[in-house]
Amino acid sequence: MMNTALASSPAQRTAYPELRIVRDRTVLRRSVDQLLEPGFPYGEELLQYIWEQRLFDHHALRTTTGGEVEVLRPGRIQQNSGPDLSGAEVRIGGQLWAGTVEVHLRSSEWNAHGHQYDPAYENVVLHVVYEHDVEVRTLQGRVLPTIELMSRVSTDSIAMHHALMRGKGFVPCANQLGRIDHSLTGTWLERVLIERSERKALEVEQLYVQLDGDPSATLFHMLCRAFGLKVNAEPFGMLANALPLRILQRYRDDALRMESLLFGQAGLLQVDFVDEHPRALQAEHAHLVRLHDLRPAPVAAWKFGRMRPVNFPTVRIAQLARLLMRLDGSFADLLQAEDVCSLHQLLDVEAGPYWSTHFMFDRESAPCPKRLGRAGGDHLIINALVPTLFALGRLQGREELVERAISLLEQLPAEHNRVLDGWAELGLRADSAARGQALIELRNSYCSAKRCLSCGIGNQLLKRTV
Repeated sequence: MMNTALASSPAQRTAYPELRIVRDRTVLRRSVDQLLEPGFPYGEELLQYIWEQRLFDHHALRTTTGGEVEVLRPGRIQQNSGPDLSGAEVRIGGQLWAGTVEVHLRSSEWNAHGHQYDPAYENVVLHVVYEHDVEVRTLQGRVLPTIELMSRVSTDSIAMHHALMRGKGFVPCANQLGRIDHSLTGTWLERVLIERSERKALEVEQLYVQLDGDPSATLFHMLCRAFGLKVNAEPFGMLANALPLRILQRYRDDALRMESLLFGQAGLLQVDFVDEHPRALQAEHAHLVRLHDLRPAPVAAWKFGRMRPVNFPTVRIAQLARLLMRLDGSFADLLQAEDVCSLHQLLDVEAGPYWSTHFMFDRESAPCPKRLGRAGGDHLIINALVPTLFALGRLQGREELVERAISLLEQLPAEHNRVLDGWAELGLRADSAARGQALIELRNSYCSAKRCLSCGIGNQLLKRTV
C-alpha cells in the first residue's frame, strides 16, 4: 500500500527536486480516479510508458513485500502477445533477474486476465502496478515480485496525458506545442517521414508483384493514380488496370490513338458526340478494342463535381497522354533522374490542341493552355515517383534508390493543403516536401489516433512534467 513517509521524506525532496510527489491522500485519490476513470483511454498504456521512460521516483524503490529493487533496464514496450515489456533487468534483494515485465493498473488484473494459467508469463521478473490490491502467482506458483507506483508517479504526468487525450484542437497538443524544444522535433519528423515512406511503399510493392516485377508498369500505375489526385485516384487506377502499358507503348508516337485508348478505356467515349475530335477518338477506340480485345472501365466512377475545371479527369487524361508520348513509352528517364530540375523538364507537358478550348468534350471554353505546370509535376513526383523509387530500392536492395527518393522530397517545396496550413498556424511550418509529408503522416497516424505515448512530441510534453 502507499508509503506516505517515503512520499514526504526530506531526503527524497532533496534528491529529486524536479519530481512532484503526491503528499496528500485526497489529491492522490483524485489522481487515481482520473487514471482509472472508465472514459479515460490508454490507462494501462500510460503506466507502461511511465515505467519504460522511468517517469517515477526511483528513490528507495522496494517491492510490496519490502525487497530492495534496482532497475538496471526497465525493458522495452512490445506490441505482440505476451508480457508488456521485454529485455528488462532488475536486481531484487541483491539478486539479478532478466526477463519481462507486466504492467497493470491493479495487481488483481493479473488474475482477471488469466496470466496465472499462461506459461508465456512464467518469465515475468517484475509486476508493475499503480495500485497493489492482491498478491499474485505465476503458473508454477511463484509469488510475483510487485512494485506499486501510486505514490511515485507525478500527478502532472497523468494530468498532461489526460489533457492530450481530451484535446479538441487541430492536434491533441495544440495548446502545448509552445513548450516543446523544436530542435528535437526535426529528428522525430525524419523518423515519421521514413514511416510514411515505408507505409506507402507497401502498396507499390504489391503492384510490383502483381505486374511481374516490371518497374515501368509499376510506375505507370502509380502515375495514373497520382494524375487522378485524391478524388479520382481510384478510377485512374481502374484505367491503368484496363489498359496494359505494353499496348500504349505500341502507339507512343500517335497522339490520336494514344488519346483514344486512354479516354476509351476510361469509359468516357460511350456517348454520342458533336465535336469532330471526340468522334474521331470514338471511332479509333472501337477499332483498337477489337484489335486488342479490350474492356473499358465503368464510366460512373469518374467525378467532376466540386473541383476546379483544370483538374477535371478529361483534362488530366489528356495531359497523361502527352506525358506518355514525351517519355516515348519508357519510364527509364523518370526512374533515373537525379534531381528535381531534370524531372520538371520531363513532366512539363501540355494537353493536345483540342483541350486548349475545352475542359470537357463538346463544351467549348475560352482559350486556355492545359499545362501540367510545376505544381502538377511536383504532385506526381511526391505521390508517384518517390514511393516507387523507395519501394524499388527496398525490393532490389539498392539503398541509392531509397536515398534518391528522400533527396527528391528534400528538394521540393511542400504541398499546399489544410493539414499543413493547420500545422503552420501552430508554428510548425513545412520548409520542404519532406517536412510536409512528415507532418501529414504525424497528424494522420499519430494525432488523429491520439497515439501521444508513441509520438516524439507527446514524449517531450510528458517528460517535461516530471
